[in-house]
Amino acid sequence: MKQIITAHIVLAGPNLEQIADGAVVVEDGKIVKVVPEQQLTEADREQAELIALENQTVLPGMIECHNHLSIDARKNNHLEILATATECKLTLLAEEGLRDDLLSGVTTVRCMGEKHNLDFKLKKEIDLGNVVGPDILPAGVGMKGSNGSGYIGEPHSGVEEFRRTARANIANGAKLLKIFTTPGVFSVEQDFIPSFLSAEEIRTVVEEAKRLHLPVAAHCIGGQALRDCVEQGVDVIEHAYCASQEDIELLKKHPECWVDLTTGIYLDPEREQYLSEGSARNVRAGREIVRECVGNLVRAGIHFALGTDANHGLLWKEVVYTVELGASKLDALKGVTSNAAYISRLSGKKGELSEGADADLIAVTGNPLEDPAVLAQVDFVMKKGVVYKQNGAPTACCHSVQKVL
Repeated sequence: MKQIITAHIVLAGPNLEQIADGAVVVEDGKIVKVVPEQQLTEADREQAELIALENQTVLPGMIECHNHLSIDARKNNHLEILATATECKLTLLAEEGLRDDLLSGVTTVRCMGEKHNLDFKLKKEIDLGNVVGPDILPAGVGMKGSNGSGYIGEPHSGVEEFRRTARANIANGAKLLKIFTTPGVFSVEQDFIPSFLSAEEIRTVVEEAKRLHLPVAAHCIGGQALRDCVEQGVDVIEHAYCASQEDIELLKKHPECWVDLTTGIYLDPEREQYLSEGSARNVRAGREIVRECVGNLVRAGIHFALGTDANHGLLWKEVVYTVELGASKLDALKGVTSNAAYISRLSGKKGELSEGADADLIAVTGNPLEDPAVLAQVDFVMKKGVVYKQNGAPTACCHSVQKVL
């Protein structure tokens, strides 16, 4: 099947270069050409379905770099739900979140540790066409220390326990490995950041991943754990809320280590209502610290991608917040497209409109390189050549495949 998508502006390639009156030619779910519309040939147009998106900007489908399928940050007491809910309830919750992600323009999600192996199970059903959702990059069981905190992740102690779980995740089809090294929401009353994993435990997971060319992501807000992660070869630091100037200087020396920013947890006051009273209080108290620390990190030029930490359907907010913190609009948009693909080991396949890439593309009214907030209203969504949203409404493809659950 051949399709031609035309638009007022097409953001092409990994650097999102603007093509006025552009066209994307898609065949069998892959992009075969990205050119100005006037350069289309008769052969291009032959037997092609034309999708004309006038007055719109077409860009790559977004990649959500910090997702949890078994958490929905839009639900009251969502962390408490995670602690007590059955696998059935969490599966239904995950299906809802995945659909909302897709319709918001997210065509790939990077999962950061799940209960009940939900990421593996739902990836299979999405790949088979039984469930609607973005493509899933599963991590499997998140690995935290036996003295660690948080509802996500299973406790481990000693290098052999970490090695065993790392290998089990890889055997199940993990596309990355996830470790938890610090608390999540910090208390401003503490004068240090606890570190729950030893350097040896971190290095063990990195060694297991690198032998199979898989990346390692570490939940880490800063402190000694950040230094251990960077020095032991972790690929991506998740959150970095409390990154000090010392941490930033270390990251500058190790440009191979990126950060995945999820600052909306602190900067978006609308999220407080869904937290417990204690967590909401800590978020309010830490808001300006996070604004300063992450702003310093962004302005220092540290490489970053963006995620929401389970705020399904609202990835656009992270782009807006990152611009407010000092990033260029281009870099912020690359944080959910080509740079997100880079940390996911998907460059050339996802996150860009280029020949040979998956036909994952979305359209918005306006230009996100001028105003990132236009991403709040995605009018068109295509994933691998299938249209899931058109003219601002879900298509029949969103309603016809809920066969399994």
